[in-house]
Amino acid sequence: MPSFDELAFRCKLVSDRNIDDATANATHVRANLRGTDLGIPLEHAGELYLFFGDTAGAQVIWPLGPESLPDAVGYAASGAAAVAADPTVLCSELRFLVTGGASGTAQADFAGAHMTPPAGRAIGEFVRNPSGPRGANAFPNLPGDFEVPSGAFSHGGSIYLFYTIINHEPFEMRGSYLARWGAPSTTGLPNYQIAYHVDQRFDGDGALRGDFINIAALVDGDHVYMYGTGAYRASPVHLARKRLDSLATDGGYERFDAATRAWVGPRVATTPIVPTPHIGELSVRYFPAIDRYVMLDQEVSAGNRIAARFAEAPEGPWSEPVTVATMEDPAFRARHCCDGTDCPGARLFECQHAGFYGTYMLPSLASHADGSFSITFVMSTWIPYNVALMTATFR
Repeated sequence: MPSFDELAFRCKLVSDRNIDDATANATHVRANLRGTDLGIPLEHAGELYLFFGDTAGAQVIWPLGPESLPDAVGYAASGAAAVAADPTVLCSELRFLVTGGASGTAQADFAGAHMTPPAGRAIGEFVRNPSGPRGANAFPNLPGDFEVPSGAFSHGGSIYLFYTIINHEPFEMRGSYLARWGAPSTTGLPNYQIAYHVDQRFDGDGALRGDFINIAALVDGDHVYMYGTGAYRASPVHLARKRLDSLATDGGYERFDAATRAWVGPRVATTPIVPTPHIGELSVRYFPAIDRYVMLDQEVSAGNRIAARFAEAPEGPWSEPVTVATMEDPAFRARHCCDGTDCPGARLFECQHAGFYGTYMLPSLASHADGSFSITFVMSTWIPYNVALMTATFR
């Protein structure tokens, strides 16, 4: 099993020393974008898209705090191949899909993800916390706070996204659905068609027992594999799959039982593939250069840790976790904690009340002559609200 070597900071993608200090990407001016998180990377038709979560405007639109925020879509200006050759091009060439308008002195406003419900269904079944002033239902088709993408995959010329649904009291993620972007384009708008509900925890009758609310996606062979967690940051990882030729229709899921190594029905209670509790956001990739599947996740129960696991098949068995970073590591805190509210260079968090989450791997890794390899990933930071680009090297 690979061992961890080092973690390198590459850059901050949206803001620099503070939330109003722009990076080389100039998102504040180019897209009227001040803060965001997540950034799930997906290669599609030669482009690299990044699907972000709750996104705040820099001026006039979508203020951080008083309003429920929409989701934004970024892309690499020079394409996926350029990022594969050098991931740091995202430090200056990250762009966002924008509307035809502009507010204040910005050049353009970023475009919020827009959902169309299935025929005969109400949008309120899927978007329960729409963007805009809270409770006003001003933008019912724009998912708001905590209603965010959790996984994405490409198939048949379309991009598919797993999305979360919130519950208000208590405020938490309790549902998921699949949406399709039928005409992806770096010059278009993120207009998605909702396909169907996937799972839910609003009651005890979830189609997948409520274990698949946050879903990381992996296409392998004829299936999309779904790595799911149930209660937010309080669950192990379960595995299900669905045939790609059945994406247009609801259902057709199989669950994997790690105890028996068998695929079973969607309502069968299964042993998780990663039994560790309190798993946060995660991503799963297959990297041909090392012939391994890699899972990268946040683990709240381990002192807020980023962990990597390795396997030879989508089902596993998955290795023991390899710690990439932990907020409890004095060396990590010395490098990455801000000086009060001042966050120059590699200082990322006001560590007394914030930390990392949302670790999503880019599609390619770098192999080195000494046999080591490096995986670059995006990592969300809370206070200040931002996304950083990091590289983990293994031997």
